Amino acid sequence: MGDGREERAVTGDPVRVLVAEDDGEMLDLIRRVLADEGYAVITASDGQEALARLDDGEFDIVLTDVRMPGADGVAVLRRAMTRKLHQPVILMTAFGSISSAVEAMREGAFHYLAKPFDLDDLLGIVSSAATQIRQLRESNLNEFESDPFFPVVFRSRAMRELLLLAREVAASTATVLVQGSSGTGKELLARAIHRMSRRRDRPFVAVDCSAIPETLLESELFGHARGAFTGAVGERRGIIAEADGGTLFLDEVGNLSPAVQAKLLRFLQERRYRRVGDTVERAVDVRVVSASNRDIREEVRRGAFREDLFYRLSVIPLHVPDLKERREDVPPLVYHFIRTFNAANAYQVEGIRADALDLLLDHDWPGNVRQLENVCERAVILRKAGLIQPRDLPDDVVASRRDGAAGARSLEELEKAYILRLLGECDGNQSRVARILGINRRTLYRKLRAWGAAAGEPPA
Repeated sequence: MGDGREERAVTGDPVRVLVAEDDGEMLDLIRRVLADEGYAVITASDGQEALARLDDGEFDIVLTDVRMPGADGVAVLRRAMTRKLHQPVILMTAFGSISSAVEAMREGAFHYLAKPFDLDDLLGIVSSAATQIRQLRESNLNEFESDPFFPVVFRSRAMRELLLLAREVAASTATVLVQGSSGTGKELLARAIHRMSRRRDRPFVAVDCSAIPETLLESELFGHARGAFTGAVGERRGIIAEADGGTLFLDEVGNLSPAVQAKLLRFLQERRYRRVGDTVERAVDVRVVSASNRDIREEVRRGAFREDLFYRLSVIPLHVPDLKERREDVPPLVYHFIRTFNAANAYQVEGIRADALDLLLDHDWPGNVRQLENVCERAVILRKAGLIQPRDLPDDVVASRRDGAAGARSLEELEKAYILRLLGECDGNQSRVARILGINRRTLYRKLRAWGAAAGEPPA
């Protein structure tokens, strides 16, 4: 199988691979090759058996033929995505074409192999997927895939790096300031930090600083003594006291009034506070995570936010990117929302048709993940069973593609992105890329030349 086997050898707990292939000889060959590399291989001789295997067991990687009796590889892909959001699925087929490769990638496939393929190419792709699995194991992120309390769904490198940083931050007691546009999931990131910290068994208390009137916010946060003001017929502990031992999440912290900013600063400095109308100082052990969709630095420059409080709140600054900057996260989010709304309404939506998913991938999502969630809820309610269709999506999502809005991508653009990605993964080896795609190398060269990519010399 060539050199490099030692580099690809799997260490630690073996990576479990489900291989689905209706050609018995091919199935046995792939099983033996992967087993020789140290993978734990489970086989299925058709699509229906593959679906049953997925329902009965946990797998790290799924390698499936596209054309099989009973259920095809795309059905296996969709089932795998609904069960495990970070699970790489590799599709292989003798009927490969670039368009079907792009379709598979849009459906959420990790990679695509066109038969006949080089076994070294297969091992390289499986090794790449296994590396991702091992990175997730080492980061302890994958332990939350089946945990309903872990809120973050992602596939993009940007979100993976953000969560790895959040995991490092979670082990400390430092204050964290999360910034990003509305709907990107700032509170979800704060909950993830809490979930990954030693405080996970203590309260996570969230307060929206923009939703509470300024005159009441100080009392809500710090509590008040009996008789502190008109209507204070009893004492109130306050939100900070409720979060003792856990995490206090201050959403839209940029809306705090100057008076509350001053009192919060003193609390962060001394970890002690007084209730409104009280003379007794109280101490609590609270981790503070705050968030804002405003640029707090700009608020400081305008004089609307205290500079000393900003530095106290942003010991660790984190930024959640907009959804349009991490479009790879759209497919796993869509399937997560389908699963969620199926369970809530007892519906049986199996997935989403490729052209409908393409519309979602092309949309710019000004409302970010929150908007995508609402679109998916509508689609599941309208569809109830089967695959979501383009007509189940809102007019503005469909119109943005029809009108050629920013972000819309043609099949040629998707094809270009996929081929250039393969070229990078194969270290510029055009012959290998052509074999993976199932096309002539001259055809690949012409495409690269037309795109202005580094194509080297034309093949003889």
